[in-house]
Amino acid sequence: MQLRSPSRSAAPRIDELIARRELSAVFQPIIDFEDGAILGYEGLIRGPAGTPLEAPFALFSQALAEGCTIELEQAAARACIDAFAQLGRDGKLFLNFSAGALRRLADAPDETLALLRHRGVDPQRIVIELTEQSTIPDVGAFLPVIACLRTAGAQFALDDYGTANASMNLWVRLQPDVVKIDRFFIHDIACDPLKFEAVRAMQHFASASGARLVAEGIENEADLIVVRDMGIGCGQGFFFGRPHAQPASKVTDDARDALRAGHIAVFP
Repeated sequence: MQLRSPSRSAAPRIDELIARRELSAVFQPIIDFEDGAILGYEGLIRGPAGTPLEAPFALFSQALAEGCTIELEQAAARACIDAFAQLGRDGKLFLNFSAGALRRLADAPDETLALLRHRGVDPQRIVIELTEQSTIPDVGAFLPVIACLRTAGAQFALDDYGTANASMNLWVRLQPDVVKIDRFFIHDIACDPLKFEAVRAMQHFASASGARLVAEGIENEADLIVVRDMGIGCGQGFFFGRPHAQPASKVTDDARDALRAGHIAVFP
């Protein structure tokens, strides 16, 4: 008898997953280059293991089809905060939200404060990332949304900067506390002069605006050393650790040695 792989139609509805609390969180460390300490963790969501909805792309695709993306984002945030509180790790927790989900939070400030304080996590330890897929037709009208988050104690970040909707316009007008450089610009930056110049421009503007930069997608020692020497203070990527339910509480010896390594020649 030939067995068929599970079809998407066989997957449970998103509201059922939320009600049954079947969402789980994994965390990827974000490293401070200056001292090699873990600055914080990005919380990422997963569906039930071994099902068609385990991967986040499939999870959010179905949520979009069912018209409950914002509800999934809020449930994902609660799951990440729950798991983060149980881990007992130091540092900040980075959470992803679309523009629509952030507007929903701003419309209910008391609920927002309750969410950020969920499980006793101090809101000052939370960084809200605006995902790059978000479109904001009226940036001026979005400013009170950011003000609401900051009033609650959280910081605000632009995610995947340099792609799609994460533009210089948003950086100037929203004045984020943190800007995460998209992995496209970081991968192989040690041998790509155009990527180097693009990131150097971001670094200059970050210095002027007071934003902290995080280089995403660091996967090798050479790219790490280059972005470190450019003055970028933080980074994340597989070189430091893959997303995991029980992330490391300190960097590996290899990563620490790389952070202490000398300068390298670029663009051979």
